[in-house]
Amino acid sequence: MTILGIDPGLSGALALLDGDELHVLDMPVAEVRGKRVIDAARLAQLVQRGFPYMPNHVVLEHVQGVQGSGATSAFNFGRGFGLVEGVISALGFPLTLVRPQSWTKSIGVSRDKGEHRLVASRLWPKHADLFARVKDDGRADAALLAHYYARAGNG
Repeated sequence: MTILGIDPGLSGALALLDGDELHVLDMPVAEVRGKRVIDAARLAQLVQRGFPYMPNHVVLEHVQGVQGSGATSAFNFGRGFGLVEGVISALGFPLTLVRPQSWTKSIGVSRDKGEHRLVASRLWPKHADLFARVKDDGRADAALLAHYYARAGNG
């Protein structure tokens, strides 16, 4: 089964996992009135034609507001999540929402994003360069989400 894991943040990513094969793309963003937003049209294009294979299933991190963030920040974060969920649903892909606490506990990683990058590098050593920078944590999370779903007997 070909699984697409998505970390829905502005610095998130899409990771397609097909057996041992991994393909990763950064979340497409655009600037609208001086603010970065997820580019819904480009996201739809990437999901449908950005990878060598079409996904059989999509796993989306079911995020919630970050404690201590302001109302505007929380609203924008939720808006981005809803946009990603809407695009995937409109395209007709089977979709599973997974809370971060569930997938991180299941694969044995803490909340430390550096650890997520390290684990992803170990799981896919030939793609370790994809997870090398601090800002690559979205890539690692998307890949680990797909791995979690496949490991849970779904892939």
